[in-house]
Amino acid sequence: MTIIDTTCVSSDYGSEVEMYVRPKPIVHDQKVTIHHWQLRDLLLADDEKHKNELIVPTGQDIFRYNFITGQRSYLLKDIGYPPTCMASGYGYWAAGGQRGDLTLKDTNSDYQVSITTSPGCTINNGLCFSHLNGETRLLVSNNDASIRVFSVPDLELIDTLDFRTAVNHTSVSPDGRKMITVGDDNRVQMFNITDSGHYELATTMAVSRDANFSVAWNHTSEKFAVSSQDGSVHVWDIRSRNPLARFAGLHPSITKGAARCVKFTQTGATDLLAFTEHVSHVHIVDARTFDGQQTLRVGSAGHDTPITGLCFSHDSQKMFVGLENAILDFSIDTSSRRRFARGLLH
Repeated sequence: MTIIDTTCVSSDYGSEVEMYVRPKPIVHDQKVTIHHWQLRDLLLADDEKHKNELIVPTGQDIFRYNFITGQRSYLLKDIGYPPTCMASGYGYWAAGGQRGDLTLKDTNSDYQVSITTSPGCTINNGLCFSHLNGETRLLVSNNDASIRVFSVPDLELIDTLDFRTAVNHTSVSPDGRKMITVGDDNRVQMFNITDSGHYELATTMAVSRDANFSVAWNHTSEKFAVSSQDGSVHVWDIRSRNPLARFAGLHPSITKGAARCVKFTQTGATDLLAFTEHVSHVHIVDARTFDGQQTLRVGSAGHDTPITGLCFSHDSQKMFVGLENAILDFSIDTSSRRRFARGLLH
């Protein structure tokens, strides 16, 4: 078993009972490899049918890892490229690569299809599934300053949205009505999605000092969070152009302290927000009040430990942190989250 040290390095609350996370995770001996120095969102919870499983890349192989039994199996063997991004939803999984590669698989059947998304074979930075009016779509954010919208499961091109800079990540709200897009400048763009499936720019915001890399929506589609290269995470309510909260990492280096991946839990009783730094630190925030932040250091003190992904389980009872040589598994005290404003992971 891989040995990983975890340490609680800060909390806005002094009592251990009020801390969100105890640094004693289950450590799973499962690699989660990355293949782009900035893109570090490569750990996914599988669908409800496989609710005890995670989807992880190791080189060019994609595994299902059962965090209860410790067993793993191939989702796909040798997809032909190391993925730079992945997404899952509505019974499908997809991966993108550094030369416009795109692979789609039905997670409950043998169906799969692969295409090249961009004529210039540029990097696919982010993927997002969406669902509206009975139709599933896959949005592909590309380094050629575009978002390409494909139908699922046949991957026919529906629409192309053009931007002025590389698009790093796109996320559609759970209700399918709004979309947030971020890229290699500091702008955050919100789109309305019409009943006919068109994307209409609603507003543009900019509060960070650098490029943004990750977007997440809360389960009610009322709030979203954006993580930035400058180490900040901002949270917005959709009714305001001004952020309602701002959080920052601990690492003094701009690169090592960059906020790479941000996620909300997706059940109402839990309400947590978590984000990762480029190396070593994971932050957990109470997403009801946004009035406190706790930080965990993962890996050995004095050494930089790359973080390769972050996700919550579908039932919001667990938080997983991906490392290059292990997955850290934290259990959430959901009963505490239902009773009190502040919860506990242990």
